[in-house]
Amino acid sequence: MFADAENDDFTGVPHSLEAEEAVAGVVLLCPELLQTLGLSEDQFYIHRLRFIWAAYQALEAQRQPIDTLTVCAALQAAGHLDEIGGPAYLTSLLNQVPSTLHAAGYAEIIKGHAIRRDLLAAANQLARQAYDTSLDATSLLSQADEILRRVGQGVEQKILTAHDVAGEIYDEMNERAQLLATGKGLPNDLIATGLLDVDRLLGGGLQPERLYVVAGRPGQGKTSWLISIARHQILKLGQRVAIFSLEMSAKQLMRRFLAQDSGINSAKLTSGVLAVEDWETFTESVGRMGNSRLFLDDSPGLTPVSLRAKCHQLARGAGLDLVIVDYLQLMGAGSGMRFQNREQEVAYCSRALKLLARELGVPVLVAAQLNRAAEMRADHEPQLSDLRESGAIENDADVVAFIWRPEQDGNRSRFKVGKNRDGQTGLVDLFFNAALTRFESAAFASKK
Repeated sequence: MFADAENDDFTGVPHSLEAEEAVAGVVLLCPELLQTLGLSEDQFYIHRLRFIWAAYQALEAQRQPIDTLTVCAALQAAGHLDEIGGPAYLTSLLNQVPSTLHAAGYAEIIKGHAIRRDLLAAANQLARQAYDTSLDATSLLSQADEILRRVGQGVEQKILTAHDVAGEIYDEMNERAQLLATGKGLPNDLIATGLLDVDRLLGGGLQPERLYVVAGRPGQGKTSWLISIARHQILKLGQRVAIFSLEMSAKQLMRRFLAQDSGINSAKLTSGVLAVEDWETFTESVGRMGNSRLFLDDSPGLTPVSLRAKCHQLARGAGLDLVIVDYLQLMGAGSGMRFQNREQEVAYCSRALKLLARELGVPVLVAAQLNRAAEMRADHEPQLSDLRESGAIENDADVVAFIWRPEQDGNRSRFKVGKNRDGQTGLVDLFFNAALTRFESAAFASKK
């Protein structure tokens, strides 16, 4: 917590002496209520009541009874008995309880005032940082978001029971079973990739709060695969997708989107020379893409701090359903960070991406580079040990998949899930349309 009153004489600061004394008195009358109120000592504004609450918690932890005698002894041992006003003040607390039935209500009043004090302290801290010209705007926004997020964590400090969690899982499974049985589509928490075999392998699609790493050697189609997924999200599902590209410019990415959507050879879009009959199709595709909810960022030097700030800005504004980063090993930790080697820096970035998925509650899809080991194998099939520069990528990712083309001059591509924290692993074939830089399900492509 941010606020820390040094004495009881402050006025104008959000607090309630009556609620704090009532809660302290309630526990003396009914010690069994201590664990149900969910209060910590630093949520009390009155200094002596902090000492008393700390004594309650210490006695509870030692499995000792809580009454005026034991609390006095605990305060005496901690050197705080005289400071709180002696045994007489403890006894007076018993008379400050309007009703033990309203103990939870008194606790909520205390929590509410504690949050307000934290917000005031956070505002002061942000004001000081805003005057610090050594901080760039992106870092300042990220720190502001982090400070406010920490304040928000104090609003609800709930530890879930096994009954609660098991019940939620049952409800989710029941919903999925009904949706699948009636043919109404995927559950709300799954996002289809548009590649049927890939969706089956992933248990139905991309899931929120998960980090997906798609790895491959250069020229194997990682970026094209990501764009194929994003195109399905924005044009077929109406999802809000943000792509952060450290390798290609926004215009290069958009040309690939337009090629995949319009069916016009990507070479034509790159050269800028279109046949007369292509213009109508091209114009329609530009209209569709322009009206989609796609966000592109090709800023050089992307760091976890700047990525987080931009994603939270989007989430607060237009909303966000999927984040794509291309690619992980081109990210840097930032000028203010120091690491012993590149592996530690990549590990830091990898962990930050996983935390971002949890914070936003959306899938984060990240491309990653492989080392040359796969090229030395006869079948060129990648393995988890081929991930370049950091074993932390494998640890942080919920799903690690590989993409490669066994024959460089052919259209067959292979997609393999090498790690799946919550599902199966396996391998499927995909069709790669090189002219459109577009991936399709092999079964669908064979029917054309």
